[in-house]
Amino acid sequence: MEQKILAASMVVILMAATLFAQADRTRKKLIQYGWGVPTTAFVRANISRMESQCPFFDGLVIKTEGGWKAFPAHVFRKTPFDRQEFVEDINNLRATDFRQFTENFILMWGTREKDWDWFNDSDWRSAEYNARRLAYVAKAGNCVGICFDPEPYNGNPWHYPSLPNASSKSFAEYWNRVRECGAKFMRALQREFPNIRILTFFWCSLFSDIVDIPDPKEQMERLSRHHYGLLPAFLNGMLDAANEQVVIIDGNEPAYYYREPEQYFRAYHLMKQRALSLIAPENRRKYTLQVQAGFALYVDLYFGLVPFEYAWGRVGHFLKPEEKARWFEHNAYHALLTSDEYVWCYSERMDWWGTQEKSQWHNFVPEGAADALKAAKQKVEQAKPLGFSIRETLAEAQKRADEAREK
Repeated sequence: MEQKILAASMVVILMAATLFAQADRTRKKLIQYGWGVPTTAFVRANISRMESQCPFFDGLVIKTEGGWKAFPAHVFRKTPFDRQEFVEDINNLRATDFRQFTENFILMWGTREKDWDWFNDSDWRSAEYNARRLAYVAKAGNCVGICFDPEPYNGNPWHYPSLPNASSKSFAEYWNRVRECGAKFMRALQREFPNIRILTFFWCSLFSDIVDIPDPKEQMERLSRHHYGLLPAFLNGMLDAANEQVVIIDGNEPAYYYREPEQYFRAYHLMKQRALSLIAPENRRKYTLQVQAGFALYVDLYFGLVPFEYAWGRVGHFLKPEEKARWFEHNAYHALLTSDEYVWCYSERMDWWGTQEKSQWHNFVPEGAADALKAAKQKVEQAKPLGFSIRETLAEAQKRADEAREK
């Protein structure tokens, strides 16, 4: 009991200190991303409606039409993009009258094409060119940077055992090569966009079970088996080459599932302090200064839009509409309060803009969602407390979800 009281007291102290510091901190920014990510053409045609409909967003993740025609815009592919495919994207972005949405990112996928390998020089030259091309589009289109999604939707470039040369090259060899490529990747980006911002859905926030391992050999052994084991090597390479203008954002996708304010502060400490064990000593100062802690919001979870067969997402099905909105406001508030600058709002089975095919799931915004984001952002900007707790509400909903699972 005393430990719970102490933990709660520490959260209150941290929240108070964070609120007190808001006036001196960078303005927090809310970025929208999800299924049905809008293309440059859609944004150009609809920007006025989008900004007036959702003034609480500060920017979007935008999908180019170039790079997706013959093969998805995975940067790690065996052939380079056709630069002519991006001409219309640049024209669309330059012609778009952005007023409210000024923090926009061009989408880049980190999936690996089949048989693409880090040690194949031709493969890497294509990847390097592709990164440079998307950075050029972002800069020419007046965006703030690239949204790099490292999740492998097909081939995984980060999982050592599944890579083409894993049987002949050690994990240490791959680690060194991926770090080298990370530096080349960063040089390619900043050659076109010197002050680029790179929003990623996760970096070190994904390794909470590894960062505290005291033995470096054991830590590397664990990474050699991890689904994203080579991702820290790539980040170290990026830091090797990053100039002082570059900003990298760890979007902390695990924050999708948070329920307690304390989780945000613990995650911030993970990203800013504990994660340093994965960063080479020569890069730790640069990491501290240039890698920001961000947070993620998962709209579908809070509003019960995750299919019922997924037990982990079932709790939202047992909340009243007003309770769902309060959970969303709660998480949005604490994400914005705790982040260094950026929070990204992710959705799948709802649609802010009307980009998806109409169905029972798509093309609607849940009741209370817009008001929840508006309220959360306003409270943070005005340095006001949230004003409520959702702990008991979620505990009751979880109890009902567990009972339903047992039937």
